Amino acid sequence: MNYKTLPEGYRFAGLMDFTRNRKQILAVFKLAVILLIVFFVIGLIAVPPKLSWRGFLETWYLWVSAALMWLIYIPLHELTHGVAMYALSGVKPTYGIRLPYAYAGSTVWFDRKSHIVTALAPVIIWGVVLQILIHVLPRLWFWPLWLTQLSNLSGSAGDIYCVHYLARMDGDILIRDDGTRMRVMRKIEQ
Repeated sequence: MNYKTLPEGYRFAGLMDFTRNRKQILAVFKLAVILLIVFFVIGLIAVPPKLSWRGFLETWYLWVSAALMWLIYIPLHELTHGVAMYALSGVKPTYGIRLPYAYAGSTVWFDRKSHIVTALAPVIIWGVVLQILIHVLPRLWFWPLWLTQLSNLSGSAGDIYCVHYLARMDGDILIRDDGTRMRVMRKIEQ
């Protein structure tokens, strides 16, 4: 159950702050780098690139497309969070940029399952869409699409961190996700 205001009987249980907590910032950065490296290597194994100046000149439009896909992907990622937040609460989310993050946030207190759905929605939805495009479009499009998929995965490191953090917590919890800061409250056992 999700709430517009924090119900009675909950106390502070934790905080995820990706702009001030150096330990959490570093953990998210490490996870992003690991995901980036692992999936880059998988791409190299799946479709080794044929790098040459002539090849680049013949396919320059693919690399411009890759840059455009990357730029479009960032707002789509946050919009997907926002759509999930709205669908689960009926409350309009907020969007913003707080370097180095773009974010979607809400004033709603989400239960664990709802927050996990909200956190993972972009990586799952866009991951599936990109994989379908990779398999449907000509092989020439693999690397531009794969680089967007790498952005999808590594850019979701904070979301994956949140899911892991919340999965380890006991009890009935509620989460308020302001975008770069998530407060977690646990129901007091009586």
